Amino acid sequence: MNAAYAKGQRALELASIALFVLFAVWSLWQLFAATQRLFAAVALVAVPVGWLAADLLSGLVHWALDSFGSVRTPIIGNAFIRPFRAHHADPEEMTRHDFVETHGASCLASLPFLAAASVMPVDTWIGIFAQAVLLCTVLGALAINQCHKWVHMDEAVVPKLVLWAQRRWLVLPREHHRLHHTPPFDTHFCMSSGWLNACFNGMLRLWR
Repeated sequence: MNAAYAKGQRALELASIALFVLFAVWSLWQLFAATQRLFAAVALVAVPVGWLAADLLSGLVHWALDSFGSVRTPIIGNAFIRPFRAHHADPEEMTRHDFVETHGASCLASLPFLAAASVMPVDTWIGIFAQAVLLCTVLGALAINQCHKWVHMDEAVVPKLVLWAQRRWLVLPREHHRLHHTPPFDTHFCMSSGWLNACFNGMLRLWR
């Protein structure tokens, strides 16, 4: 375990994972109770929209944490900026992280949005759809680090179903993410599926 990954940080991430699970289960139950037999139809629309939104958020967060602040930045430095900066120095380090270190920071960052989803009114179809999309976006955000971890793992230990999904661009493909690790390391920041990297790269060119 990285020396910078202190016991206090791990305790915070464990608590965040526990709260994430509680809020997610409650939100899913609310959505199911509000939609009943139409739950599958709502999910069929909300899941791809949420997955697309998660890809965009992953690009924005990845770019921001790569570009601004430092590991000494208050509040977010050690928890969020440190893992991103260390990743460029040793891209395979994250493959040695356990579940808590891989997903704890994502759960912590997602809690405000998941809490909002858990209290959103679902008494109208607009409210139901908004809650479903927000919930799917947050659940998609939880998967970002795992998708990212898979592309850096040896293919021999990656589940075959994941390799199948990578080759069909349902989750972040290996070859596509490799472009981010090519100097000058300033493109291809989206990490859940990579679907929005072309658009995001164009936005960054305009920004610069």
